[in-house]
Amino acid sequence: YEGEAFNPNPDPMYLAQKKIEMDKLGSSLGYSLLDGVRIIEDLSKYCNLKSTNDIGEVALQLEEDIVILYNGRLVAIKFCFPSGFSLMDKIGMTFAEMHAPVADNQKLQQASDKIVGLISKPGAKFRRYVWTLTTSPELSRHPIYKSDEPAVSTIEKLYFRKETQTTVGYNDGRTTFFFVKVDVTPFISLSSETQQQAIDSINSMSDAVLEYRSEEHT
Repeated sequence: YEGEAFNPNPDPMYLAQKKIEMDKLGSSLGYSLLDGVRIIEDLSKYCNLKSTNDIGEVALQLEEDIVILYNGRLVAIKFCFPSGFSLMDKIGMTFAEMHAPVADNQKLQQASDKIVGLISKPGAKFRRYVWTLTTSPELSRHPIYKSDEPAVSTIEKLYFRKETQTTVGYNDGRTTFFFVKVDVTPFISLSSETQQQAIDSINSMSDAVLEYRSEEHT
């Protein structure tokens, strides 16, 4: 990927919603290990922000949520808009350990070391997209909110939740900055082609993947 890793002109709506989530949920949105604090200063410089070792201060100035990997381990994270998972359980994990719960993950697990090597290369940038369908129009699907989400009723009340995930290999060759932008759109507002692609994709999923998405993400 050759474009911007993050939006240098963030939408004030995202920043305001992040502040609300951080005031409400605090450290449950993530924190930093000791070996991640120094790297947060590198992240703030990369983002052209005032130098800080507080990942929360960085997060409040970006639309994107933030993850930092160092030597393949998760050392710092601030996710104001998580997609149904608990962040506190993942700090300190390796890339492979973080993705262990993913259904049908054999190929991903086998390739984990190679993936970490690629995304850690100085200057390397990659972008991928992750999507799901949900009944919640909210940017945050923190586990604390899941009991408030309505059951599926009609297609008009389904939402297409997309994560734009961009990784940047920092110049020490051991650090990866991970930016995640969340967008939530009414499913019926998508083009008929995109709707059909989503339906076809769901119909192609294994039972294990459908169960995983049902329990964790939809």
